[in-house]
Amino acid sequence: MESGQAGSQVLELLISKKDLTQKQAEETLMALLDDFVPEQASAFLVLLRAKGETAGEIAGLAQAMLERGLSVHCAHPVVDIVGTGGDGIGSVNISTGAAILAAAAGAKVAKHGNRSVSSLCGSADVLEVRVMQRPTREDEGCSHITVRTALNMLGPLLNPAHAAYGLVGVYDTSISELMAGSLLAMGVRKALVVHSMGLDEMTPMGPADVVEVVAGQPLRRYSCDPRDLGIPRCTVEDLKGGDAVLNAAILRDVFGGQQGPVADALVLNAAYALAACSVASSPAEGVAMAREVQRSGKALTTLNNWTALTQRLAAAAAAPQQ
Repeated sequence: MESGQAGSQVLELLISKKDLTQKQAEETLMALLDDFVPEQASAFLVLLRAKGETAGEIAGLAQAMLERGLSVHCAHPVVDIVGTGGDGIGSVNISTGAAILAAAAGAKVAKHGNRSVSSLCGSADVLEVRVMQRPTREDEGCSHITVRTALNMLGPLLNPAHAAYGLVGVYDTSISELMAGSLLAMGVRKALVVHSMGLDEMTPMGPADVVEVVAGQPLRRYSCDPRDLGIPRCTVEDLKGGDAVLNAAILRDVFGGQQGPVADALVLNAAYALAACSVASSPAEGVAMAREVQRSGKALTTLNNWTALTQRLAAAAAAPQQ
């Protein structure tokens, strides 16, 4: 698709409040990426927002971004624990910690994350302190847009390992089914789209809204309460984090066996991720599995092994070629 005239035609469709097909959305963003004009990209995103994005449009945008990025081949289907961000609460990196607990409990995890956009510290920031992960930034080039657009939803859909399973947090329940439909359109096997008490993840603070995505089945929406799994209530202050160094230290203490609300939050999210990818038969079994690796220190061993491997690979990549 050429950007000029064809791009204008797409903008006219959006002005007329007409939905794009998934292919149209993909081709439009591909054209914009090939010949990037900030004003045209901004108009496209804002008009999509004004019309109201569809799951097919979001999936098409994500496919375009994936086409332009690196792809990671994994020998096994993987699970990701990731959120949109944008809740503005400044909690510790729950999805990052939960991903490490899930990996320690036996899940094949491909953690995808960015630097902070709306909070003090994103998952890539804290992982850089611990394991030197280098993220992608899908929002570069349109950072001047001050309203939420489709870009705020794309992060969880851009895992270069093409995760077949996921625990996906959203900043507001109003987009839960849109995110779920987008995941379905992109071919995931099973995912849980969650929001709890203002956070884009599950928390011990209160019940969570869940939209369950299973390939070939209708979306299913329900509520779940952590207390039903033996996890006590906490407050938002109990989950507050800080900068990358502080958050990395908090997670390391939890992985070493420290108990408390942060540990509970990590266990809760890991449990649902383990259930989503069928490593656990249920969230209740997932809680037991995640508790065991957290209390025993196995999660810290997993983190240390990941750190050592990542640093070896980074050193090898930086070494002069013979």
